[in-house]
Amino acid sequence: MTKVDRREFVQVSAVATAALVAAPWRRALAAAASVPTAGGMPGADLVDVSGSDPVQMVAAALNALGGIGRFVRKGDVVVIKPNAGFANPPDWGTTTHPRTVYAVAKACLDAGARSVTVLDYPQAKADKCFKRCGITDALAALPKAQLRLLGKQSEFKKVPVKQGLALKEVEVAKQVLSADVLINLPAAKHHTETGVSFGLKNAMGLIWDRKAFHTMFDLHQGIADLGRVIKPQLTIVDATRALLSGGPAGPGETVTPGRMIAGVQIASVDAYALTVARFNQRQMTPDDARHIGLAGKLGLGEVDVAKLQVIKVTA
Repeated sequence: MTKVDRREFVQVSAVATAALVAAPWRRALAAAASVPTAGGMPGADLVDVSGSDPVQMVAAALNALGGIGRFVRKGDVVVIKPNAGFANPPDWGTTTHPRTVYAVAKACLDAGARSVTVLDYPQAKADKCFKRCGITDALAALPKAQLRLLGKQSEFKKVPVKQGLALKEVEVAKQVLSADVLINLPAAKHHTETGVSFGLKNAMGLIWDRKAFHTMFDLHQGIADLGRVIKPQLTIVDATRALLSGGPAGPGETVTPGRMIAGVQIASVDAYALTVARFNQRQMTPDDARHIGLAGKLGLGEVDVAKLQVIKVTA
């Protein structure tokens, strides 16, 4: 892994930003690649931000990845998927920090997004989830950002999973399928069945039938297959807090790593996020959280963290 010197970081940012302004069409191509075009170290796969203020940490992560303009264009329809599936207070660590959600939504609006929707599909106490985890209050300062809870099958569309090994078809939220940009904002937490719940697992909050994943086929392979269909342009794992046990619903042991891990390749982000804490009292690997390792085999990102080029930033 590579730590970038601040002076080198600034020099690279200036050169790359000038190139981006001269050739705006490159931004769309860059968003699908692992190489930042502006504000980042060429060849970097991820950004690892340390800090205490989620708003400043989001800003640092986006800057290091090339700026929000790398992902969101003026007029884009943006969907943000936090983990807001539990009606618990923020300090339980079962949901994405509300200020993280606020910061990303604001950045998208500042970039000129036509609409920004914070979307989730809680299955228990759904009407209370956004409020109790703090997201409703955090988004009150952004009246143009919408909060939406899914709950009707008519809000989902069946799509095939090309080359899916366990998952052959799946009903995905229509709003995600029609969006220009999907930003994945999972919390960093333990999960009793999958080991952890990060970006790949968070995508299950965008499908209609989750029961099938637990009863009809291998859960880990199903999550990896789902990554072929639900492909966020950006994933930021919120590890400002981390739930080490008792997940996904909590309560459990929590710590405050004060970290955010951000990148384009979701399996790489998830694999690196395993290093921020000892989930379930051990240092887990992609082989322990098998869906991460399987997603790597499907081409969703490098999961050997020793091979990743990482920008480390303090916010």
